[in-house]
Amino acid sequence: MERLSGRARELDLVEPEVEQSEGPWRELMARERLSDLRRFVTTGRLLEVGCSTGEFLEAATNDSFEGAGVEGDRENCRITRARGIDCHAGSLCDAAFPSGHFTIATLYHVIEHFHEPMAEMRELHRLIAEDGWLVIETPNIDNPWFHMIGARWRQFIPDHIFFFDRRTISMLCERTGFEIVDCRNVGKAMSLRLFISRLGRYNRLLSRLLTAIVDQFGLGDRTIRLSFGDVMRVYAKRKAHGVPSSDGFFN
Repeated sequence: MERLSGRARELDLVEPEVEQSEGPWRELMARERLSDLRRFVTTGRLLEVGCSTGEFLEAATNDSFEGAGVEGDRENCRITRARGIDCHAGSLCDAAFPSGHFTIATLYHVIEHFHEPMAEMRELHRLIAEDGWLVIETPNIDNPWFHMIGARWRQFIPDHIFFFDRRTISMLCERTGFEIVDCRNVGKAMSLRLFISRLGRYNRLLSRLLTAIVDQFGLGDRTIRLSFGDVMRVYAKRKAHGVPSSDGFFN
């Protein structure tokens, strides 16, 4: 499976040394996501699809969950396993987990990468126990930025294949056996260094100038919180009745 991190470098979307220094902020986001998730589920078997380097799974297993991950990037999978966490290298369907095995499954910025989101959702329906939970965090295309700048919206990168708004994510969940309980826009914590690096996608000269200023005053490690209103987090409950067929309708 092609590595997304490699693709991002090829397309000059990231600065590898900046991304590698972002570990403390990924851990901060993992703790915040876990705290939010605990509003609905506080224990059980947790599956993270697209677990990257395992920060969220480590936070969950150090709390009260039994965690497992699926990750298409083999190097990221190795890092996750080094944390002592079970991680399958490959796709969700290839992992062949038992039916009803998980209390909750999470997909943080993953569903937009799927070539067949409905097929993946049907597999999640199979894996999650009755009355279990699904968490999806994904770009929300119904936002002012997309309407103002169109194709220059920050979420339009080549490996984002499908985009959803609240209505279409609700339709997808409904057709694959889930009922949305909570949907809200969410933000993200990051270093000032990373924020300026990402500005380089729009204006490299400005990014370099700001980087020089921040480096001069030692401000790169400052934490900033951004909420552009273009990312949503969905909590959905698995319906106890019916099994979705290949066309997304229930048998």
